[in-house]
Amino acid sequence: MGDSHFLRILALIVLLLQCALADNYECPQKCVCLEQYVDCSNKKLVSVPRIPEWVEQLDLSHNKLSKDVTGGFDKLVSLKIIKLEKNALEIIPSFVDCIQVREINLNKNNIVSIDVGRFPVNSTINTLSLNINRIRIIQEGALNNLTNLITLKLNKNEITSLPNHLFMNQSNLKTLELNHNKINVINGLLFQGLSSLTTLKIRYNNIDNIMDGAFFGFKSVNVLQLDNNKIKSISKGWMYGLESLHTLSLSNNLISHIDLGAWELCTNLEVLNLSHNYLMEIEGRNFQYLINLRILDLHSNNISSISQEAFSHMVQLQTLLLNNNKISWTVEDMSGPFSKLQNLHVFNLAANHIKSISSRAFEGLTNVIELDLRNNNITSIQPHAFDSMTKLSKFQLNTSSLLCDCKILWMVKWIKEKLEHKYVSATCAYPADVRGTFIHKLKEENCGDSPKPKIVEHPKSHLAIKNREANLVCSATSNPSSNMTFLWRKNNGNVSNPTVFENVTLQGQQATSVLVIPDVSQMDSGKYQCVVSNKFGTTYSSKAKVNIVTFPRFIKEPTNVTVRTGETVTLNCAATGDPPPEISWKKDGGNDFPAARERRMNVMPTDHLFFIVNAKTTDMGVYSCAAKNPAGTIIANASLTVLQEPSFIRVLENKEVTSGDSVVLQCMITGSPKPVIKWLKDGSPIITSDRHFLTADDQLLIIINSKSSDAGHYECEITNELGTKKDMIELKVLPPVAIMVKEENMTGIIIITVVCCAVGTSTIWVVIIYHTRRRMAGAVRNYPTESVKMTQVVHSDSESPHIFPDNISEHSSCKDSGTGDSAKQTSFDGVPTERSEQVHFETALCHSYSPVPEAHKLLPSSFKPSIQVCVNTCVTPATYSFSSHNSNV
Repeated sequence: MGDSHFLRILALIVLLLQCALADNYECPQKCVCLEQYVDCSNKKLVSVPRIPEWVEQLDLSHNKLSKDVTGGFDKLVSLKIIKLEKNALEIIPSFVDCIQVREINLNKNNIVSIDVGRFPVNSTINTLSLNINRIRIIQEGALNNLTNLITLKLNKNEITSLPNHLFMNQSNLKTLELNHNKINVINGLLFQGLSSLTTLKIRYNNIDNIMDGAFFGFKSVNVLQLDNNKIKSISKGWMYGLESLHTLSLSNNLISHIDLGAWELCTNLEVLNLSHNYLMEIEGRNFQYLINLRILDLHSNNISSISQEAFSHMVQLQTLLLNNNKISWTVEDMSGPFSKLQNLHVFNLAANHIKSISSRAFEGLTNVIELDLRNNNITSIQPHAFDSMTKLSKFQLNTSSLLCDCKILWMVKWIKEKLEHKYVSATCAYPADVRGTFIHKLKEENCGDSPKPKIVEHPKSHLAIKNREANLVCSATSNPSSNMTFLWRKNNGNVSNPTVFENVTLQGQQATSVLVIPDVSQMDSGKYQCVVSNKFGTTYSSKAKVNIVTFPRFIKEPTNVTVRTGETVTLNCAATGDPPPEISWKKDGGNDFPAARERRMNVMPTDHLFFIVNAKTTDMGVYSCAAKNPAGTIIANASLTVLQEPSFIRVLENKEVTSGDSVVLQCMITGSPKPVIKWLKDGSPIITSDRHFLTADDQLLIIINSKSSDAGHYECEITNELGTKKDMIELKVLPPVAIMVKEENMTGIIIITVVCCAVGTSTIWVVIIYHTRRRMAGAVRNYPTESVKMTQVVHSDSESPHIFPDNISEHSSCKDSGTGDSAKQTSFDGVPTERSEQVHFETALCHSYSPVPEAHKLLPSSFKPSIQVCVNTCVTPATYSFSSHNSNV
């Protein structure tokens, strides 16, 4: 009884367990189950059915599920893949308890935000797809738990911006897609944390600004797609982090500028797509550093100018697409613009308005296999234009405007020998008898002379003055007569709104075009070219360089300067102009700078300063600053005044003179401005008379026929604006001494000697001789005739009339001529005893500063000695020889 009851209870428990297990393993109604896969798609479900816990893959796509699904997955601990595509979900269901989930597909719902807390901590989710929703907001930290995420797709939403630090925990993310959103700015460091990302797609947004460092943090990105945005330029600033980039797509943007050096961090780039943008020119360094680039797509831009070195850095380039641009001049006029592309295989130049092909247009393209020149109205091809393309096998040309003159015969042979005719459908347009003939069928007897324009006068390079008018002239002929059109180009681009005058001469065969540049400015400088076309072809002139120059203009002018001796002089001079003018200095109109000879002068070219240190009076003068450039020269002057305190060149020395003799008192001075001299005797000003007079700018006080009343203290006072100085001389008048020489002769000799010694100008000679002669006019004439001899006369070539150096020899006999001391210097020791005895005077005549022979002419007629005047220099003494036999004195 008991056993049977136990068995019945046990059976009931087993039944209950079987029912429970049946519930856990039962496939949901309307769904299809296959092992761990449950397919509930396309069942028009409005709520999530009871899903067995054993499910690993669950497909709920294409239903009508809405927000009611929240909490429907909390027991699905084994769930790995869930598809909720194309439902009506407005929020992301909570997958907090789905710790095993790997992939979530939520495409095509009505989700408007990504909120925090929808995913389990340390989630194993590696793929999250949220394409085609209405997501506008992604909360900061919403992706924090998705640390193992590898692929995140957010295409076709309404995202306008992404929060900073959104991807800080996604170090495993490799693919991020944000296409077809409304993002307009990519902030700096936005993608920081995506160290493993390899593919980033942000196509079809409104991005017009990429901040510097926007992609910083990337280490592995290979593909970056930014097509169909509003990006206007490419700069180095937002390239940081793209060092590993292989493919960059920027088609269909507004790019018109590429910064120089923009690709410095992208040296591994292999594919670059810049098609459908607004590039107008390619400069020499626009693609610098792209040494590994293999494909460059530039088709459908506005490129009309390509510099000679534009592609010189892309030595590995294999495909270059330049179709649908305006680069006719590159092919028509340049020499080897693509010559560095020696590995190029595919070259597309279709639809570029090309009319002619120069002989060196494709120079260096030795490995090109395909060349596309379709949809160009090509009229002429210069001989051997394709000779360098030895591997060319697919040549596409479909022009119907070829000028089939005799210069095209080389191409007929080249096509027959090198190419397949099926790609070449070019036909002749001239001469008339071969119009429509395929070029490869042209025969030698059908060719004629070229009717293309020929330029007979090329525009000439010249300098143009700013704000004036400049003209460029171009003349061309054509035969037979045909309408020629002139186009002016500047820096390889068309001149905008040109002012052109044209005329036709010589029965319509020659035409001239004059480009007028009114009111020239700096923007008008550049290289100008004349392009002449007719229906048979185009001819390019040589390029004329026009440089714009402006007259120099001072921005700093030197001003008058006054300094004291020993101080530093600074003169400032700076000028502007185009080209920048050169600054030069002159002194008194010449290049003789005493300060330069003494290494006291320095010119600073960087700041236009002119220095003179330790200023001296010899530095005084007018300094001229000249600013010169090709437009002209301007000059500014400034005076330099050097002030020097008055001083005595020589110490004033006491004098002794014999009564009746003449004496000269010297007060040799210097100073700037020139000091005023005032003589006083015993404290009273000296009044000039027949016996007392001043000469040599008052530096010499001459007393003739001295008397005892002349004895006393003579004071020389010198004054200028810096001060006053005084010095004193004591003059003693001694009793007369008997001398066997005529007084008149001695007076003349002494005075001339002293004055020569002190000053020596020809004017002073005349004055002294004049006064001496007056005094001697009534002298007694009954003295014996004697012979007097003077030697060692020194003459100087210096032009300074009043400078007295301090280095006169102490042995010079002119030291105190005409004084008591001078008697000691003349070797005059006693009186002669006979008439024939001669008295010899020996003295030095120093520093004669004027041509003494001229003074000789001015000597009074009563002086008739045999004279050899000072005709030599100071180094070679000359001699005076006064003979009393020939004198009336």
